[in-house]
Amino acid sequence: MMTVQELPSVLSSPQRRCQILLMLYLPGQSVTPEAIGRVNNVDDAVARQDIAEIRHVIQRYHRLNIVTLADGSYRIEGTTLDQRLCLFHWLRRALRLCPGFIHGQFTPSLKTQLKQSGISRILYDDTNLRALVNRCGQNLQRQFDSRDAAFLSLYLQYCLLQQQPQQSPVFNDVQRKWAQASAEYQVAAEIARHWQRRTLKNAHPDEHLFLAMLFMMLKVPDPKRDHHTQEVRLYRSINQLIDRFQQLSGRQFSDRRGLRDQLYVHLAQAINRCLYGVGIDNSLPEEVQRLYPRLMRTTQQALTEFESQYALRISDEEMGLIAVIFGAWLMQESDLQEKQVVLLTGDNPQLEQEIEQQLRELTLLPLNIKYQTLHAFEKEGAPKGVALIVTPYTLALPLFSPPLIHAGEPLSERQRQHICQMLEAPG
Repeated sequence: MMTVQELPSVLSSPQRRCQILLMLYLPGQSVTPEAIGRVNNVDDAVARQDIAEIRHVIQRYHRLNIVTLADGSYRIEGTTLDQRLCLFHWLRRALRLCPGFIHGQFTPSLKTQLKQSGISRILYDDTNLRALVNRCGQNLQRQFDSRDAAFLSLYLQYCLLQQQPQQSPVFNDVQRKWAQASAEYQVAAEIARHWQRRTLKNAHPDEHLFLAMLFMMLKVPDPKRDHHTQEVRLYRSINQLIDRFQQLSGRQFSDRRGLRDQLYVHLAQAINRCLYGVGIDNSLPEEVQRLYPRLMRTTQQALTEFESQYALRISDEEMGLIAVIFGAWLMQESDLQEKQVVLLTGDNPQLEQEIEQQLRELTLLPLNIKYQTLHAFEKEGAPKGVALIVTPYTLALPLFSPPLIHAGEPLSERQRQHICQMLEAPG
């Protein structure tokens, strides 16, 4: 049975949800609203709300679900691979948010299950686990910090519990080839052989693919030190991506290496997320698409060949982040500040929104478009720092104002060129 916290504690909602998620991963536990209430010191209503929130998050980011069984307890449903990747994220988070729960309840329960499963104690002894993690770090030429070392010690114990053929993750051909080509593959294979020698005779032969992926997901890309064959290939692909973006945008990057290194750090991790189906925050793409449609479209077109090379589809969420990287470097390259544009409004909101969208389509660079009524403009003039005023309405101009364009719908080609010149001019 899971122990009860003796003293009431006030936990934040992220802490409560971390603890619930870890409870769901411990075999032999009955996770009910009552059990959650005892561990987190909350009532049934809060426990059920926390479960609902966790269900929403893991559905969105990990393609998993939480189902309610006939006895009222909860269980996570989904593929073994998705379940393990979900635990990867939440266990790392829990080590930061609720270390007391990890040390007081999760770790002891994990070791009890390992003992009851008949797995050799040698494999999950803390001293031996630390030695194994250190050896992996040496072979990978990495220095695991204390938190990653603690995470690996715990996560490897969970993997030991899963050493049954029916509990092994399933990989498709692309995922398999990616893991096998990694620098982490040989280290993972050595762990699998070590486990098999120590009584785990029935371990699935593909278990080392997951262990390779585990070390890949933990890695922080370093453009100055990463020179494995797979990493050199990525550098080359990113150079081609930059060439393609320059061709499509008609702009050049003078500091290609700086841009390449930033794209490398992002894409090295994004490939793993896209190949293995790990989601990220999905609020950015809609905002990028609305505010910078041309930048987003150019990025999507530039990435087409990259996606083909790696046999994957880059998600809209990842695409939005890559577009932001390109946009930031365009601004830095041109030494530009975000241009302030005022759109004067009247009695036709739909027309005004269409003009705003046309303005955003004109340039790859960020725009700050503000609305101002005709009445306010005629009375007060434009705000300070405005580079351009656009309106579809006829009006009397103040004595002093920034350049003003009377926009039709659609904008004429001459207007488009003139606006683009003003928006992309330095200063």
